[in-house]
Amino acid sequence: MEKIIIIAHGSPKKEVNNLDFIVKELAIVLGKKVEDIKYAYLKYGSPSVDEAITKCVKEGAKRIIIHPFFLSSGSHVSFDIPKIIENIKKLYPQLEVLCTKPLGKSKKLVYIIKDLIEENL
Repeated sequence: MEKIIIIAHGSPKKEVNNLDFIVKELAIVLGKKVEDIKYAYLKYGSPSVDEAITKCVKEGAKRIIIHPFFLSSGSHVSFDIPKIIENIKKLYPQLEVLCTKPLGKSKKLVYIIKDLIEENL
Protein backbone atom coordinates (compact mmCIF):
# COMPACT_ATOMS: atom_id res chain seq x y z
CA MET A 1 0.00 0.00 0.00
CA GLU A 2 1.25 3.44 -0.96
CA LYS A 3 0.62 6.71 0.85
CA ILE A 4 1.59 10.25 -0.12
CA ILE A 5 2.46 13.01 2.33
CA ILE A 6 2.52 16.64 1.21
CA ILE A 7 4.86 18.50 3.58
CA ALA A 8 4.46 22.26 3.96
CA HIS A 9 6.12 24.72 6.31
CA GLY A 10 3.04 25.77 8.23
CA SER A 11 2.03 29.17 9.52
CA PRO A 12 1.08 30.67 12.87
CA LYS A 13 -2.07 31.84 11.01
CA LYS A 14 -4.20 28.73 11.44
CA GLU A 15 -6.50 29.60 8.52
CA VAL A 16 -3.51 29.37 6.15
CA ASN A 17 -2.75 25.80 7.23
CA ASN A 18 -5.31 24.10 5.04
CA LEU A 19 -4.13 21.75 2.33
CA ASP A 20 -7.41 19.82 2.11
CA PHE A 21 -8.08 21.26 -1.35
CA ILE A 22 -4.70 20.02 -2.62
CA VAL A 23 -5.31 16.54 -1.21
CA LYS A 24 -8.76 16.32 -2.81
CA GLU A 25 -7.60 17.51 -6.22
CA LEU A 26 -4.46 15.36 -6.16
CA ALA A 27 -6.53 12.29 -5.31
CA ILE A 28 -8.70 12.93 -8.37
CA VAL A 29 -5.72 13.52 -10.67
CA LEU A 30 -3.87 10.43 -9.41
CA GLY A 31 -6.96 8.23 -9.23
CA LYS A 32 -6.34 7.56 -5.53
CA LYS A 33 -8.50 7.60 -2.44
CA VAL A 34 -8.38 10.86 -0.51
CA GLU A 35 -7.38 8.93 2.62
CA ASP A 36 -4.20 7.73 0.87
CA ILE A 37 -2.91 11.30 0.64
CA LYS A 38 -1.97 13.19 3.78
CA TYR A 39 -0.53 16.58 4.51
CA ALA A 40 1.74 17.63 7.34
CA TYR A 41 3.53 20.70 8.60
CA LEU A 42 7.10 21.24 9.71
CA LYS A 43 6.11 24.11 12.03
CA TYR A 44 3.03 25.81 13.41
CA GLY A 45 0.51 23.38 11.95
CA SER A 46 -1.16 20.11 12.60
CA PRO A 47 -0.67 17.32 11.87
CA SER A 48 3.08 17.24 12.31
CA VAL A 49 5.19 15.21 9.91
CA ASP A 50 5.74 12.55 12.59
CA GLU A 51 1.98 12.28 13.17
CA ALA A 52 1.29 11.88 9.45
CA ILE A 53 3.99 9.23 9.07
CA THR A 54 2.73 7.29 12.10
CA LYS A 55 -0.80 7.38 10.70
CA CYS A 56 0.39 6.08 7.32
CA VAL A 57 2.28 3.21 8.96
CA LYS A 58 -0.73 2.32 11.15
CA GLU A 59 -2.88 2.27 8.00
CA GLY A 60 -0.53 -0.31 6.47
CA ALA A 61 1.69 1.76 4.21
CA LYS A 62 4.56 -0.13 2.61
CA ARG A 63 5.73 2.94 0.67
CA ILE A 64 5.47 6.63 1.48
CA ILE A 65 6.07 9.27 -1.14
CA ILE A 66 6.93 12.62 0.38
CA HIS A 67 6.36 15.80 -1.60
CA PRO A 68 7.92 18.99 -0.23
CA PHE A 69 5.34 21.73 -0.89
CA PHE A 70 8.10 24.33 -1.28
CA LEU A 71 9.33 26.43 -4.19
CA SER A 72 13.03 25.85 -3.74
CA SER A 73 15.59 23.63 -2.09
CA GLY A 74 16.15 25.81 0.97
CA SER A 75 17.13 24.45 4.34
CA HIS A 76 13.83 22.62 4.95
CA VAL A 77 14.09 20.74 1.66
CA SER A 78 17.85 20.27 1.73
CA PHE A 79 18.33 19.39 5.39
CA ASP A 80 15.18 19.06 7.50
CA ILE A 81 13.16 16.76 5.26
CA PRO A 82 16.13 14.45 4.45
CA LYS A 83 16.77 14.18 8.21
CA ILE A 84 13.11 13.26 8.75
CA ILE A 85 13.40 10.60 6.01
CA GLU A 86 16.58 9.25 7.60
CA ASN A 87 14.75 8.93 10.94
CA ILE A 88 11.74 7.26 9.28
CA LYS A 89 14.00 4.65 7.73
CA LYS A 90 15.58 3.92 11.11
CA LEU A 91 12.19 3.58 12.84
CA TYR A 92 10.56 1.62 10.01
CA PRO A 93 13.29 -0.21 8.05
CA GLN A 94 10.66 -2.19 6.12
CA LEU A 95 9.13 1.04 4.77
CA GLU A 96 10.13 2.40 1.37
CA VAL A 97 10.36 6.19 1.51
CA LEU A 98 10.69 8.32 -1.61
CA CYS A 99 10.91 12.10 -1.91
CA THR A 100 10.01 14.26 -4.90
CA LYS A 101 11.65 17.51 -5.91
CA PRO A 102 10.05 20.72 -4.61
CA LEU A 103 7.51 22.57 -6.78
CA GLY A 104 9.97 25.16 -8.03
CA LYS A 105 12.04 22.49 -9.77
CA SER A 106 9.22 21.83 -12.25
CA LYS A 107 9.22 23.75 -15.52
CA LYS A 108 5.43 23.42 -15.47
CA LEU A 109 5.33 26.06 -12.75
CA VAL A 110 5.75 28.79 -15.38
CA TYR A 111 2.37 27.78 -16.86
CA ILE A 112 0.73 28.20 -13.48
CA ILE A 113 2.30 31.66 -13.15
CA LYS A 114 1.10 32.46 -16.69
CA ASP A 115 -2.45 31.39 -15.80
CA LEU A 116 -2.43 33.49 -12.64
CA ILE A 117 -1.20 36.54 -14.56
CA GLU A 118 -3.84 36.06 -17.26
CA GLU A 119 -6.58 35.81 -14.61
CA ASN A 120 -5.74 39.38 -13.60
CA LEU A 121 -5.73 40.85 -17.11
